[in-house]
Amino acid sequence: MLGVFRYNDKLGRRLVVILRGFPCSWGKCTFCPFALEQSTSTSRVIEDNRRIIAEALRELERDPVERVAVFNGGSFHELPYDSVERLRPLARGRIFEVEERSEFVTMNSLEALVEYYRPRRLVVRVGFETAFEEIREGLLRKGMPDSEMHRLSRLRLEARERGLPVEIWTYLLFGMKGISEESVAESLRVFKRLFDGVIAVRYRKYLPSHPEPAPVSPELASLLEREADLVDWGEEQWVIAGRRGYAPGRSGVERS
Repeated sequence: MLGVFRYNDKLGRRLVVILRGFPCSWGKCTFCPFALEQSTSTSRVIEDNRRIIAEALRELERDPVERVAVFNGGSFHELPYDSVERLRPLARGRIFEVEERSEFVTMNSLEALVEYYRPRRLVVRVGFETAFEEIREGLLRKGMPDSEMHRLSRLRLEARERGLPVEIWTYLLFGMKGISEESVAESLRVFKRLFDGVIAVRYRKYLPSHPEPAPVSPELASLLEREADLVDWGEEQWVIAGRRGYAPGRSGVERS
C-alpha cells in the first residue's frame, strides 16, 4: 500500500502519503502487518520515499488540497532525515497528519514538529486501539498502558494552552475476536472525552499468526459512523505487500 492516495470523506478532500519505514522500534503488536513493507536498507527506504514524496508534490500541483497525512507503518520519528526534510513543502500551511507511538509524543517533539514544518494544524494519530488496558496489553500487546493514554490527553491540553496548533487523535480497533462490541462502544465514549478525534478502524487479518476477525453488527456500525470522526472499513486499495486483509462482508458489515 505504499504510494499516494486521494480521499474525499468525512475529513474532507485530502492526500494520504504512505512511505516505506524502518522496522518499528516496538514491533510486538499482535495484529500489525506493516513489517511486510518495512526495510532495514537505508538506501531502499530513502530512494522509495523520494519517489513517493515527489509523486505527492506533483499531485498537489495538479490539484491542491489542504489536508495531507503521512504514514510509514511505524512512528514518524523513525523516518530517515532525508524523508523528513523532503516532506516540508507538503506540510507547510496545511493540516498535516502524522502517526506516532505514544512515547514519541512529548511537548518538545510537538514544538519541534510545529517549528520545523509550519503546518496550519498538526494532527498526531496514536494507536491506543481500546480504552481497556487488559485488552490493549493482553490481546494486542501495544506496550502503551493507561498512564500513557492519560498523559497524552493532558499533553494536548497543555499544548493548546501554549498556543500550539496541535491535535492528538487516536485509533479505535473493532471487528476482532476478543474485543467485544460493548468494549468498543465504551472505548469510543472514553476516547471522545480524552482526545481531539477518533478514527475507528475495522480489523483485517493479514497473517496466519494474527488474531481472528469478528463480524460487526449493524448497531455498532451505525454507532461508529455516527460518533467517530472517521470509520475505515478497509477499502480495496489497502493492500499490504500484496496481501488483502480479511474482513467478511462486501459492505464491511455482517450480522452477528
